[in-house]
Amino acid sequence: MFFFRRGNRRLGGRRRWFAGRNRPWGSARLTGMGRVTLVAAAFLVLLLGWGAQVAWQARWEMAPFLLPAVSVVPPPFAPPRDYRLDPPLSRERFGFARAGAAEIDPSAVPRLVEWVDARGRMQGAPDLAQSSGAGVPSGNLRVEYSLDEELTEDVFEILRKGRVGRGHAIVLDPRTGRLLAYVSTDREAFPPERAYPAASIVKILTAAAMLEESGGWGAAACRYRGNKYRLDRRRLERPSSGRESTLADALATSNNQCFSQWTLSILGEEKLTKTFERFGWLSPSAPGHEAGRVEPAKTELDLGRLGSGLDGVRVTPLHVASLASILTGGEWIEPWWVDRIVDGAGRSLAMPERRAPRRVLSEEQASALRSMMIGTTTRGTAKSAFRTRRGRPLLGEIRVAGKTGNLTGRDPFGRYEWFVGLAPAEDPKIAVVVLQLQSNLWWSKSSELAARVLEKVFCDRSGCRPERADRWTGDLGDLAAPLLISNLERPLRGSQIE
Repeated sequence: MFFFRRGNRRLGGRRRWFAGRNRPWGSARLTGMGRVTLVAAAFLVLLLGWGAQVAWQARWEMAPFLLPAVSVVPPPFAPPRDYRLDPPLSRERFGFARAGAAEIDPSAVPRLVEWVDARGRMQGAPDLAQSSGAGVPSGNLRVEYSLDEELTEDVFEILRKGRVGRGHAIVLDPRTGRLLAYVSTDREAFPPERAYPAASIVKILTAAAMLEESGGWGAAACRYRGNKYRLDRRRLERPSSGRESTLADALATSNNQCFSQWTLSILGEEKLTKTFERFGWLSPSAPGHEAGRVEPAKTELDLGRLGSGLDGVRVTPLHVASLASILTGGEWIEPWWVDRIVDGAGRSLAMPERRAPRRVLSEEQASALRSMMIGTTTRGTAKSAFRTRRGRPLLGEIRVAGKTGNLTGRDPFGRYEWFVGLAPAEDPKIAVVVLQLQSNLWWSKSSELAARVLEKVFCDRSGCRPERADRWTGDLGDLAAPLLISNLERPLRGSQIE
């Protein structure tokens, strides 16, 4: 061989296996030319590595010029009037969307993906299609949802273990309105797009109106007799003697007598109706969802029942989800669940703009309402749901601002039980809305189901920490935060990857 030679010297008629440098005699060894070739090959590998690094840096510096024009300015998305893009709420559609996400990028952050036609109807995975150039592209569209795959699976499992036959659950980032989970157990019998009796969730809006009228918590005091939950004509007026309750205590314990008295003596029907309208409850909560409804009060008892949530108000679960955003920063924010829509050619389409946020409450009023709602989970109607069997706080030091609501109603008939919660109460990162329609036999309260969802978000074996919610909301800093699908069309700069 040109690069190798084999030794064959013998000593004493026997082969000398070891000598000098512990190398066996008779083995192959490099010649001088072989050593030179090996050094040259190593130098060439280093040179290629250096060249690849220089080319990679140059690529990111030229990123804005390398992206195609359609990615910088995506084509507009002009859906027809009857266009609907419903999220994968059922377990069956969730399975399809989960498989679609794995097909696109198995190593990506778990999100749900579906293929739909130009009118929003679910389709199978398409072949590459050509865009029509304007309006709705031809072929199927790929919808990439904001809904988190793992969290949605956890919520489905919590509802299954709670034996929820007809129910809805929503998990969202209340600061942005971005839905992280949107689940329905029986969409046919109990559609999430319909409006249902709001029950005692109304008391949050009545309390907000009271804060504006009275200017503080203690300015409105209530006196009542007997069962605080029972309401009739005799209990509409303030009695001469009885037990006293503040606004915070009445909200925590869901005192129907107090809220009916305040509605009649301080607020009135016009003020209360304007509050419902300002909170967005009389408009559609999202595309494809019904608007809320308020029935006019014909008697004083009707007005008292309206202000306490016993009758007269119907809203969708997304109305209550947008209420969580108002309680967080004082602004109404439209809920949304689509990160991106991609046509058959792989181009992101420009989505219709969502409705702009608008101020409903001051930040001080929103903070005051959250402080009062903490009493619901510490000493009020949801106290047991947020305690362990030993009586310890379920989420450790994380406090939850919440409100329960239950009411027997019709269309469909049953017991409607609500819960809305925000955590941490001082600076909410996650909001949960649970509504279930119970029959005579039921297993879990909505507050208990919501508590288990929050436990999944904030807790692990080492304990409960607010920072654990950051893996869904993206508050991990510029270097560690996951890149949202909705931001994929923005070219990355070199400083983002160094």
